[in-house]
Amino acid sequence: MQEATGLVHKSPRLLGAGVHTAAPGKDYPSHAHTSWELVYYVRGRITCPVGDTTYDATPGTVLLTPPNTWHAEQSRTGYANRFLQVEAATTHPWPRLCYDDADHTLRRVFDALVRETESEELRKLLLAELDLRLRRAAATPPATPAEQLVAQAEQLFEERFATGLRVSQVAADLGISPSGLRAAFARLRNTSPLAALQAVRLRHALAHIRNSTLPLQVVADLTGYHSVSHLTRHIKAATGSPPGALRSTEFRKPPT
Repeated sequence: MQEATGLVHKSPRLLGAGVHTAAPGKDYPSHAHTSWELVYYVRGRITCPVGDTTYDATPGTVLLTPPNTWHAEQSRTGYANRFLQVEAATTHPWPRLCYDDADHTLRRVFDALVRETESEELRKLLLAELDLRLRRAAATPPATPAEQLVAQAEQLFEERFATGLRVSQVAADLGISPSGLRAAFARLRNTSPLAALQAVRLRHALAHIRNSTLPLQVVADLTGYHSVSHLTRHIKAATGSPPGALRSTEFRKPPT
């Protein structure tokens, strides 16, 4: 592949992929690989010494460690990640750190590469997509601290919306005050973190209602609403219709 610098970079080759989880305080000791290690953090807060630099990782953070570089993971809250071992030149034009977008594009590709165990052709296509997106990230100006903070909060909303998550918990996990998180959302998203969290819950609740026969109490439980009445109020305010009217005709109960 021809780069703007005139260098030709050989296409990366996937060597392995997997999932790693660790409890709080369960660190991964310092180690190095002869290949690149690409890690997507799904859950938790982790301090990651990589060579001479130390990074703080939260959900949506991607760390890319070149071959023969010593690195470790220090678990602050317990964590989970997706990791890839990839053969590529040490000079391959990837960033050392980047963040996923609001559509969770990078997580989708990481998850697909971890799951795909049968088709080598599909794995090559997925890795080619990831390569392109990471090189694009390397050419993009780094996100500001506030942009990183908001993106990380949005990742936590997606991960934990069904758990009764509170904005104050997210702020604490990100090491910021609730007022600081609200200010960042107001400036960058023109909304509040609570409204953003409620939008995630509403999206998932509507998907259940439109595509299943699940009782409303089950939908409420699955999407983090306190009660059926709480769920119903939010749906009616957002759509103008009660939940029953939004059921697909395929899933509506026949009149008795």
